[in-house]
Amino acid sequence: MTSDDQFFFDYLASIPHDVRRYSLEVADSIDRQVDHAAKVFRDTLSHQSWLPSSVRPSPPPPRVRVSQSLVDRAHDWVLRNRAWSAAILAFIGTTSLLYFGNKKLNSRRRKARRAGNGARKEIVVVAGSPHEPMTKAIATDLERRGYIVYITVSSVDEEHLVQSENRMDIRPLWLDLTVTPSSSSEIHPSLTEIHSLITQPQWPMPGVPPHTCQLSGLILVPSPNYATGPLATVPASSWADTVNTQLLSPILTTQLFLPLLSARNTNSTVVLMYPSISASLSAPFTSPEVTTARALSGFATSFRRELCLLQHGNIDIVELKLGNIDLGPQYRNPQSHITGTEVLAWTTQQRSLYGPQYLSSIEQRPVATAGPSMVRGSHARTLHYAVLDALAPASKDIFGRKKSKKSVIYAGRGAWSYSIVGEWAPNFLVGWMLGLRSGGPITPLTSPSGSSSETSWEKV
Repeated sequence: MTSDDQFFFDYLASIPHDVRRYSLEVADSIDRQVDHAAKVFRDTLSHQSWLPSSVRPSPPPPRVRVSQSLVDRAHDWVLRNRAWSAAILAFIGTTSLLYFGNKKLNSRRRKARRAGNGARKEIVVVAGSPHEPMTKAIATDLERRGYIVYITVSSVDEEHLVQSENRMDIRPLWLDLTVTPSSSSEIHPSLTEIHSLITQPQWPMPGVPPHTCQLSGLILVPSPNYATGPLATVPASSWADTVNTQLLSPILTTQLFLPLLSARNTNSTVVLMYPSISASLSAPFTSPEVTTARALSGFATSFRRELCLLQHGNIDIVELKLGNIDLGPQYRNPQSHITGTEVLAWTTQQRSLYGPQYLSSIEQRPVATAGPSMVRGSHARTLHYAVLDALAPASKDIFGRKKSKKSVIYAGRGAWSYSIVGEWAPNFLVGWMLGLRSGGPITPLTSPSGSSSETSWEKV
């Protein structure tokens, strides 16, 4: 039998199956049409009012829709849209992986790194008066976290104050800004000890491998005390003292430490701290503080752009703008000066011109040291975390690329919010917040005899 014959017999054998399949399809189609016609006929008759109720068919019962829960509906949607479900699941998984991976890379222990032999190797210099509570609080916290801390001193009394802490890794550093090296690249005589630590191997004890320290940061902590009052009442000596101690001293200190910061190719940070609330609001009667804060901010911006031009770019400068911070009861000094009594030293004309407005601004000033008693500062750890974040080297993203460090960090209650208010709020709103009232000069109070009432100001 040839292949053609085999094909013919196979075709004949498949005819009964095809006939059966086609007949079943035709029968099903006829059944569906008949059922549909019967349903339409029954529904039509059920709505005819002329038929007797005994003959008229009853309407079909309403279909009860089974309520589904949210999980069931979501499950049905996933089954109907498998492609979209796979795409959404892949997007959520990738986003979660990038987020948690980046968070894992950016997590910081906020502690100093140790040398291979377990000794301390990171050095931080705190340039501020040891008498200031903020200087002592920062130095103590850094030492507790594993840093070698140097505090600049300029007198024997300050040196004894640092040594009285009885901490081996909090050391005094004599720094005389009036002595300058012969060239800009020469090391200052007071910095030879630190230069030796970061350039020569150090043996903690016999038999232990040596290590080399590194200068991780320079923290500039100016005094928060400024002269207040109208410009006419601030003497020239106060302006000269403010410029020398609050502005010139941090700049010269940074200049002296530049050779040390660039001595090795290690990451170093210059942290410039200053109060920012009054400067952000441009508050009246605080011209020395506002002038100093604006000048320090301009210096930091210009210096930061200079550092960007260096070949290695391993030095960062960070502005730490301070708000209201409560360092704790152990750092609170009893106030020997009652705020507002400086009005008594003004002349009669100055009192009549500025006195009421000045006293009103003191009551409304949003600064804990000079404002109302209801102003409270943030916890001290806010300041310590901000300092450690500024000292930490620049982090890397999930792809291993180095991210730029924040140039400005806010620490303390009101630092960030008042900067936004001072930048965007209109002047009349800022003046209302500070308790200022516009108006002409107030005439001096006079007694019945015609003389000015000095007694009323003595009661302030």
